[in-house]
Amino acid sequence: MIEIEAWGVTYERYALGEELIKLKNQYSIQTVAEMPAHGAKAMPSIYSIGFAIAGAKVTLINGFDEYRWCWQQLGLDDRVEFLAIDNLYNTNIRNNSFDLVWNFAYLPMDQNQHKLIEEMKRISKKYIAFFSVNYGNIGFHVHRTLHRMKKVPWTHGDVYYNKRGKIVRYMKRHGLRIMKKGFVDCPIWPDSLGFRDMRLHRENISFDNVKWESPYIHNLVSGKFPSWIKLVYAWEKMPNFSFIKTFYAHINYVICEKP
Repeated sequence: MIEIEAWGVTYERYALGEELIKLKNQYSIQTVAEMPAHGAKAMPSIYSIGFAIAGAKVTLINGFDEYRWCWQQLGLDDRVEFLAIDNLYNTNIRNNSFDLVWNFAYLPMDQNQHKLIEEMKRISKKYIAFFSVNYGNIGFHVHRTLHRMKKVPWTHGDVYYNKRGKIVRYMKRHGLRIMKKGFVDCPIWPDSLGFRDMRLHRENISFDNVKWESPYIHNLVSGKFPSWIKLVYAWEKMPNFSFIKTFYAHINYVICEKP
């Protein structure tokens, strides 16, 4: 079965890619590990492409090798490594291996955030980053309500780790210094209200029984993005108070530094 990413995901990937390029340059990041390189009901193993476009070497820990073709089509196959690990809490990767270790929309899903963060710290030379679905967006709460109404179990993890303020305090308890707090994917529409998610649940779609197609990859290959994406992104980058963005940003993130 083939599942094509929705247009909102295409915009998310565009905005995320632009943000990762900026972060790579801002913090002089040369080596990146995405740990793990899963997907959030979307094509896995391509979230780090922005780093590679900017010139960084990327390691995808427990990525999905069937999507290596995306990197190959973009001419980035020499900048990516797929690395299979049995235990994310004990990877056997040497200390201080990467400038940055990060993940996207995964932290709430993990079974032991403490152990995951400590292992990410160990293999990072300097920076750790977490990008999470933003708890403050109205779409997040509509989505949760829909799960309750349809009596579908909440499968998106511990919502504590969707709250940027809580993430910041948790990272500080791990001895990390907060370098940057931000938002990305801030369009004019709310985050997923959950109707697509209900369909995926109803059709029992998972990474095990679906092949993903990402229009974002095709846009990158052609070098052409729809004008509406660029217009919405221009609006996203307009100055606004962080407090206000809390209510319409789809993704929040925290960049941390090791002591």
